[in-house]
Amino acid sequence: MKTVWKFLMGILVFALWPGAANAQDFTCAVSQNISYCQYVGKIKTVYINNSNVILLYFEQTVDTALPASVGYNGVSNGSAAAFTVTVNPTFAEYLYSTALTAFAADKTVAMQFRQTVGGYMQVDRIWAYQ
Repeated sequence: MKTVWKFLMGILVFALWPGAANAQDFTCAVSQNISYCQYVGKIKTVYINNSNVILLYFEQTVDTALPASVGYNGVSNGSAAAFTVTVNPTFAEYLYSTALTAFAADKTVAMQFRQTVGGYMQVDRIWAYQ
């Protein structure tokens, strides 16, 4: 009976809290006098255009006031993170392939940001989790 009860409670939680299965986390902090923001969650969309901009869309839009709270003003788009390929083509290649692999395999990623570009937080590192 306990197993049935736990199963029903699990279904109820996911029915009443639609984001529970797709939880994401976006935080900003200062560590050793360095401000940064971090996203942990899944990538909803991977995008690149002929202007050399990579966009990695979050599962859900994040609050753009969080980057401002640690000094990153000018973030106006909370739906994605960006990277301009021409800034560092080697990193861009690794970033895109890591993001695309995580996206295709439905894996969780962690991305950190220490700058902004064009209204987005600019990705400067990425982890893919199993």
